[in-house]
Amino acid sequence: MTKFSRPRSWVEHRLADALEIEGATYTVDLVARRVTGSAGFRVTVVFLPHESGRLEVEAALGQAATTPDVHARVRELSGADERLRQLFREAAAP
Repeated sequence: MTKFSRPRSWVEHRLADALEIEGATYTVDLVARRVTGSAGFRVTVVFLPHESGRLEVEAALGQAATTPDVHARVRELSGADERLRQLFREAAAP
């Protein structure tokens, strides 16, 4: 797979390889997709479970105006395990 496999309208960054949350382990990615019809990106943190039987959880972070704004959010959340756990709890709440 080449570095050009994703369209330029898509930015993805790994925030955590194995984050322990409520007794389960998740891979955490920040995904930014270009918004259709307006400027900017829709930013989401995706929690992918390592164990079967767990559901994928997505936490919406709102919009980022530019690619540098997306990268600023990546820097803000990288290594911020407690903030990621908080986002997970908020997104998973019924």
